[in-house]
Amino acid sequence: MEDIKSIHALAYFNLLKTVSWVEEIIKKALKPYNLTHAQLNVLYVLFENDPGPVSAYELKEKILVSNPDVTRLLDRLVVKGYVKRETCPQNRRKIDISLTDQGKKLFMEAHLSAKEALGNFFEKQITQDEANELRNILHKIRA
Repeated sequence: MEDIKSIHALAYFNLLKTVSWVEEIIKKALKPYNLTHAQLNVLYVLFENDPGPVSAYELKEKILVSNPDVTRLLDRLVVKGYVKRETCPQNRRKIDISLTDQGKKLFMEAHLSAKEALGNFFEKQITQDEANELRNILHKIRA
């Protein structure tokens, strides 16, 4: 029982609780847009690269979901009209993925809604130095 009360175990459980809390807030904020957090993440990566396309490989490297889910995520976003897939003119084996105008508009609205729902959580709760320290710690955990 002593092991459960170690500071490392407590930090781990606190991290999980915080992630769950943030996910729930974002889920509620995105519900009116009929988007999941993973779909918003895909739109974010595409928005950051707009107007240029992103390859499926690049997208898989940058998003926060596992690789097998990327195809289904993209399929849903294509059906909704937010994303388009096109064969790369320079390399026919490569698929270019980009936002549609509708996808750009939706991303901006949904992103703002999620940010407002969190109440600019990080900016209000922790200083820039604390945010940098947190970022470094989380990176160190994943390294």
